[in-house]
Amino acid sequence: MIRNTLLGLLVCCMAFTATAQTMVPKLDQEGRKGEVARLARQKAQERFNAADSDKDGRLSPQEAANDSHYLAEKFSERDTNHDGFLSWEEYVGHNRWEK
Repeated sequence: MIRNTLLGLLVCCMAFTATAQTMVPKLDQEGRKGEVARLARQKAQERFNAADSDKDGRLSPQEAANDSHYLAEKFSERDTNHDGFLSWEEYVGHNRWEK
């Protein structure tokens, strides 16, 4: 009985995981999701551009620290290519939104 219940839960979890989509909406979606995505991208671009004090298109550790304490703490995790800077994609955490 317990074994069948656990097996059923496992199957349900696997099915949910397989059908789950990313939380980042596409910019070209119609309706509310697309509009939310466009506004989120705009706000992220404004914040990235404000933090990029030398306007080189990437954030140094100091620029990231000036922008956000959280970003400074997570800098090494976000810097996926380990070049010592955060690109736009590394800053937003995905590559679905072009800069």
